[in-house]
Amino acid sequence: MGVRNAGKAIREARLKAGLTQEQLSKGVCSVLSLSRIENGSAGVSPVTFQALMAHAGAPCEVYPIFAGRTDFDCFYTLNRARFYLGSWQLSQAYDELNKLEEWHYADNKLYYQEYLYLNGWLQVRSGYADHHAIYDLFSSALHITRPEIDYSDFHHLLLSIVEIELLIGVAQELLYLGKSDLCYSICSQIASYLANAEIDYLKKDYLYAEYAIVYTKYLLEMKDYKKALSIADLHRHKMVQNSEDSPLLELTFLTSLGYYHTGEMETAYIYFKNTFYAAHSIESYYASICRNYVSSEHIFVLDDYLSQIDDIPQITFPMKKAINTSDLTDGTYDFFSADVLTIGRLIHELRTEQGLSLTSLCQGLCSKSKLSKIENDALQPDVFLTEALLQRLGISERGFTFWGSERESRLYELKFKLTHTRLLTNEQTENYLHQFHSLITKKDNTLMQRYTFDYNLLSSSPEECIQNLHTALAYTLPDFDIRFIYNYHLSHSELSILNNIGFQYRNIDGNKSKVYFAKLLDYLSVHSLDILFINNVFPLTLYKYEHSLYTQHHYHEAADLFTGSNHQLLKGNLATFGYFLFYYCQCLAECQQYEPATKFAHYACSIQELYELKPNSEVLKKYLWNDFSLHIS
Repeated sequence: MGVRNAGKAIREARLKAGLTQEQLSKGVCSVLSLSRIENGSAGVSPVTFQALMAHAGAPCEVYPIFAGRTDFDCFYTLNRARFYLGSWQLSQAYDELNKLEEWHYADNKLYYQEYLYLNGWLQVRSGYADHHAIYDLFSSALHITRPEIDYSDFHHLLLSIVEIELLIGVAQELLYLGKSDLCYSICSQIASYLANAEIDYLKKDYLYAEYAIVYTKYLLEMKDYKKALSIADLHRHKMVQNSEDSPLLELTFLTSLGYYHTGEMETAYIYFKNTFYAAHSIESYYASICRNYVSSEHIFVLDDYLSQIDDIPQITFPMKKAINTSDLTDGTYDFFSADVLTIGRLIHELRTEQGLSLTSLCQGLCSKSKLSKIENDALQPDVFLTEALLQRLGISERGFTFWGSERESRLYELKFKLTHTRLLTNEQTENYLHQFHSLITKKDNTLMQRYTFDYNLLSSSPEECIQNLHTALAYTLPDFDIRFIYNYHLSHSELSILNNIGFQYRNIDGNKSKVYFAKLLDYLSVHSLDILFINNVFPLTLYKYEHSLYTQHHYHEAADLFTGSNHQLLKGNLATFGYFLFYYCQCLAECQQYEPATKFAHYACSIQELYELKPNSEVLKKYLWNDFSLHIS
């Protein structure tokens, strides 16, 4: 991040790829603009940097410098729209995309291209069936940067992430329009391209999953059922491992169809059922799509309970039509403009908007003078300090890919694996922790905090856990007092530590446990936090609070925790929602609310099984039957 000049990086990547400026700039910006970027007389926006680096076959890392506040707002809003679409919250996604229109896409054609793609994705997820219109939308978006692309022969091109996504969308619509041969050609080229592309592994796995959805549909159409099952199930499992919710429902349903067509009816029905209930739990219309499909095709005889559950109503959105992009720029800007937002200037702007002092923001992270120098561009922060500062401002760093050193890149990868990779064994966790620890020093406050926190998860007793968690918190907040949480601005790590302290107190001091969770939820209500940041922390807060109240037999209080706003928050993290519902349905049963207990138990069991946690599902079913005679199919 900011360690090297973006223009020099683009030039080096271009030369390494053996490309001329004409070849690299084609479809992205003018040759003159690229020349100015490379010689340092013009800056480059993150989206343009990403596209140029992708075309050069280099890792698509976003350099966090923005042409102005509108540029940043568009960049970040596109990430918010992606989050809402990924969690099937379509109305919220639509609202975010409308903001792009109001800002005229920051006059950037690449932002507009991504905007069109996400609008097409919105139509697909809403169940919109005019495939000609969606095909035209995806094609129009792709032609912004690839006006002469040949769908039957594009394997030689160097593609950006959005271009790959658009090609996958085009392939799907071609399949629906009866052009299966061309769909297959695109899928084959995409698979070959991804196999050789230098894209970070999580993004690559996600793109493979989106490709697999379309390719599996093609294979089902061709009646190659064994291969369809193999492809869908492989990528379904990867999404579980990577904690990637977005493609998981579709891949699970396609896995169900694969099992059906290969004669494994019982297994097929289980995968269908899990898809239906998981989608229904987050009020996704995909639940209705799946049930309507299996009913119309006479694939399954639905059990009585599932067949009687109400449909999720369809919400439709106006179809967007492509506009003339000739008045949009290619994302270059004047380095010396007063509007340019470096990461330091961005931090300054967000801090002043929130009325925070330098001291409040940097507490325990760095000195006041160091933060001042960062904000004035006199000092460049490292990746992890930047991450913590943005988080304390209520912003998720996940929207950026910081361009740091090899050490920073490796540390971030390890940190992500420890936090987000499911189904790690203790041995794997210890191995990752050992690698992580070997790369840090005691001066790396935020990293030592993260290491101490993650290592604590291997502790054997609640008392030891609490002691270790306080040690971890003290790296940045040595004098922290939960009673005065409102006076602090906290990072993801700090909030995660407090979550776990509250959770560990559940069997030691129930009142202390409640204080921690109540204060955390109060913190959420009084601070200005973005949904991308909230989603990384507070669904887990709600789950751990629910679990703790259940453990303390405070069933009515636990049942009351599931309010409308909390439901909305939990919908953004399906796996965590499943854990929450696991205890919520038990609390309802203890309160003799048997009808909703049955409904939410079906949700809980299906989400657990969706994430390959069938033993949890079996335990819940057994408990509800033995104690309350509630049958969960």
